[in-house]
Amino acid sequence: MKQLTTYVITLGAVALVLLFSGCGQSGPLYIPGDPSQMAVPPSAEQRAEDEKKEESDPPDSD
Repeated sequence: MKQLTTYVITLGAVALVLLFSGCGQSGPLYIPGDPSQMAVPPSAEQRAEDEKKEESDPPDSD
């Protein structure tokens, strides 16, 4: 029984080491490309304001 417990603990330790060694990215985190050209998605408040403007604008009649 002691041998089985030792085997399970060893197997669990190896599994945890393998699991944790695959986590994350090595090296510094950065945004590829030119960060000044990156678009920022609008906030929920900004989207709500845009929807209100669209609802209040009359449709174009050409």
